[in-house]
Amino acid sequence: MLGITAFIAPFGNVSALYGWLETLAGGIRIGDNLLRPSSVLWAIGVLVLALALMQVVQRWLVDTYLPKTELDLGARNSISTVARYLGIVLAVLWSLATLGIGFEKLALLASALSVGIGFGLQAITQNFVSGLILLAERPVKIGDWVKIGDQEGDIRRISVRSTEIQVGDRSTLIVPNSELITKTIRNMTTANALGRIQIQFSVPLGTDMGRLRALLLGIYAANETVLEHPEPSVFIDSISGGQVAINSFAYVPSSRNVYGTRSELLFELLQQAAAQGIALVTPTDIHLVRDPAAPAPT
Repeated sequence: MLGITAFIAPFGNVSALYGWLETLAGGIRIGDNLLRPSSVLWAIGVLVLALALMQVVQRWLVDTYLPKTELDLGARNSISTVARYLGIVLAVLWSLATLGIGFEKLALLASALSVGIGFGLQAITQNFVSGLILLAERPVKIGDWVKIGDQEGDIRRISVRSTEIQVGDRSTLIVPNSELITKTIRNMTTANALGRIQIQFSVPLGTDMGRLRALLLGIYAANETVLEHPEPSVFIDSISGGQVAINSFAYVPSSRNVYGTRSELLFELLQQAAAQGIALVTPTDIHLVRDPAAPAPT
């Protein structure tokens, strides 16, 4: 204070400085509340203490308590995230109570902020509420393989504003939570859903269908990933144009195994079909092309 006084003394503002200090020491009245410097310091100290306590409790939940429970990773993430934001809200309320701001004044403040939220922060509020719904209802959780639009991947993180999805090329797709609530999303792994493999091809009409069916079922049975129950099935889809369309299904433990297992089955089908002399054909397209040198029809 002596240094500040010496600095501003040549400008003749020492009395104004002392007047400001006296006003500040006596407190600044805001409405019905008297805001004192000691109250502000206490509120800051309470806020820091509450946030530190919240971090300790959350770390105990994540590192000690939740791993000992039978909850899956998604449920543990939901509990820790909700606990974190609940702790922040309680810390802010505690610090405001230290300043002497009661809950009835907070209600008035919230009603005033609702107007601004309705006009300027609508999207943020929508994503925040959607995030709370995702954490509570858990239609999707961490580790689920989901498909939204033309993108699909594994959910890596769910926060109150957005959800991070790791797609096939290892990049991260950040999706606003409102997209997961308001749009149709396909959860490929919910409730331990099985993956289904579908293989379709055509063979000539004269092919021995019994031998072809046994060949295909044998390929399914030889693959370790294909499940015995539900058992694989082979159907004749249609007969037209001298060709028989074959449609077959098999199941694997997870949707993540569908693409790789289907590729293995197709490799084996091509090899064994060629070894046993079974022709696999595709529909033939006939294109009529007129010779440019030919005379035009009359």
